[in-house]
Amino acid sequence: MTKENTKIEDKNNDLMNTLKSNEDLKKVLKIALKTTEGLETSVLPKISDALKNLILEYRKITSKNTQTDESLKAVQTKALREHAYSLVDYNRQRDGVNTSFETLVGRAIKAGIYSADHPNEMQIDTKTSQIFVMSKIATPFIVEKLEGQKTNAVKKENTSEKLVPVHTGTIDKVYRTKYAVPTRAKRTPQNDVEKMSFNKVAELFFKDFNKAIDYAVKKDVRYFDMVDEKTHNFLSNISALFNSKAYQEFRNFSLDYKVGIDGELEKISNKKSA
Repeated sequence: MTKENTKIEDKNNDLMNTLKSNEDLKKVLKIALKTTEGLETSVLPKISDALKNLILEYRKITSKNTQTDESLKAVQTKALREHAYSLVDYNRQRDGVNTSFETLVGRAIKAGIYSADHPNEMQIDTKTSQIFVMSKIATPFIVEKLEGQKTNAVKKENTSEKLVPVHTGTIDKVYRTKYAVPTRAKRTPQNDVEKMSFNKVAELFFKDFNKAIDYAVKKDVRYFDMVDEKTHNFLSNISALFNSKAYQEFRNFSLDYKVGIDGELEKISNKKSA
């Protein structure tokens, strides 16, 4: 990030912190942070509504400004998550991970963004703690049962635009219909070995290596069913790797970083010993 972009981001953060909508958002986030267990039904709509109001207030204040990528990012998923965490001083590295709270906030952000962008398709009722979604979006197809027929059910397209109450889990599915959700692409495995995880390959190697060593110690002829000169060449290369600087970097990477809740690389503050 350039120095100019950093200044713009800091300016956006300062603006976000001055919005009046932060008061209601901070209030419900504090409740969720302290007693998250079982609160999705009652608290999530309130957080979603507070986030929606925050987004709309930010857009209203900045509506006359030139829209840039940096200004738009201020009310996107990652920035909103960081803002919500900062409002209640939630630090997952310092305090430990509160999975329930993070899931609650993540889902509320999706509902907040969606309801701000598409108010005709999603509405939030904080009095009854319910989220309403247009029927045909929440349930694109209706399954109709056909009694007495071999094909006892048929799917029909749902055309109803009526707003219906939905379970909180439906928010994730509805959000994906409008917004890109980042996923890590996986290459199709070409053979049985590639289909194994690296973890499984390491486990099998350790098991077979111990077996081969045991055969050698006991002078067992089955050793030669497992090991030949080519095998020794591979083992020599593996041994060289274990004693290399590259392996140390390989190990340190797993101790210094992890995958964050947003799927991005995250630095670990409390480093474990190797």
